[in-house]
Amino acid sequence: MVSIPQDGDPTGTMRILVAVELPLIRAGVQSLIDQQDDLRVVATIERLEDVLAECERLEPDLVILDTNFHRRKLTLIDEIHAHVPEAGVLVLVNHSDEECVIRAMLAKPESVKLSGAALDQLNECCLLALRSSARGCVPKTSGEDRLLSAIRTVASGEIAAGPWLDAIVQARATEAPSFSQDGPNRISARELEIITLVARGLENKEIAQHLGIREQTVKNHLGRVMRKVSVRNRQELALFAVKQHLVPVAMGIR
Repeated sequence: MVSIPQDGDPTGTMRILVAVELPLIRAGVQSLIDQQDDLRVVATIERLEDVLAECERLEPDLVILDTNFHRRKLTLIDEIHAHVPEAGVLVLVNHSDEECVIRAMLAKPESVKLSGAALDQLNECCLLALRSSARGCVPKTSGEDRLLSAIRTVASGEIAAGPWLDAIVQARATEAPSFSQDGPNRISARELEIITLVARGLENKEIAQHLGIREQTVKNHLGRVMRKVSVRNRQELALFAVKQHLVPVAMGIR
């Protein structure tokens, strides 16, 4: 972990903490930010263990977070917000070959039919981060302009996720069945609670702890509600929640 001591910031300067595992990427991000008059790196962090302590100590305006740290600790973004409520979190995400295929599919809307396996693969990318209250995500392979644009988009209070994420949400949401509280498929209050917690990114064990019920009970509720709304997996259930306005469009962004 390296702190960058500087005298007082000019008015309007965004203070950024860079928490990135790989040295070359970390150095590249810092170098790019250092060239901007309105941005300043207050610290660079290479270890997950240092992220929260440095957030609390430095109170940055923005945290650029390695998706590898987030995947190791799924509560990390929420904990950052607990320490620094006003900080935005921009996640640097990995892009797999599968995600490239998905984006290619989305370039031809008439051919979009994402399989359950493809939706599961999205957990490697933006959806997992956004469902955990990040304000944006950008690929590690992005060029300088894309990263700077994402930083400034988050600084303006907007979401930086790229048009392809919106396309995924729309492609799946349009297939979601209508939400109804009438008839044999009526969703109970408990099932509605579980839907919203799934959309926030909680796993079964976390949902059970949150609601004070057994994990097997959560699984039973999930199975029933998935059959009621005709979805195949947790990702589709989260998108159903977005479509029905049960959670914010960006699935939990604050």
